[in-house]
Amino acid sequence: MVQAYIWRLLGNKGDRVPFKVADASAIALGDFLELADPMTVTAHAGNVDTPIVGIAAHEKVANDGHVFITAITNCIFKATILAGGSCTIGDNVSMGNAAGEVNLSSSLDDEKGWAVGKAYEDGAAGHTALFRSLFMR
Repeated sequence: MVQAYIWRLLGNKGDRVPFKVADASAIALGDFLELADPMTVTAHAGNVDTPIVGIAAHEKVANDGHVFITAITNCIFKATILAGGSCTIGDNVSMGNAAGEVNLSSSLDDEKGWAVGKAYEDGAAGHTALFRSLFMR
């Protein structure tokens, strides 16, 4: 799976927010965290049109007894651009249909709050680029 790399923490050390997680879940450091009700997250698994609340600040091992994980919500991150995609400085991106990869946002993504970042550099398909976080704003 492709993870995001946190390049710079912003705000209050990344504005860390705790979320519930199932004990059976395995989440890697840098996974995008997809929100479900009630305030519970899973690792992004290639679902589009989903709310992403942040990037996992630490690893969560399956069946380790932990039921909370911390999300970094305010940062500049490096992520891989979906195959067939691209972005230009200033573009908003949302999650692509491959786990952990971003793609150019549609207007619906922006309206629904599904955009995860704003491009800080140009990027081509399969390459990594820097983005300013826009999680659930």
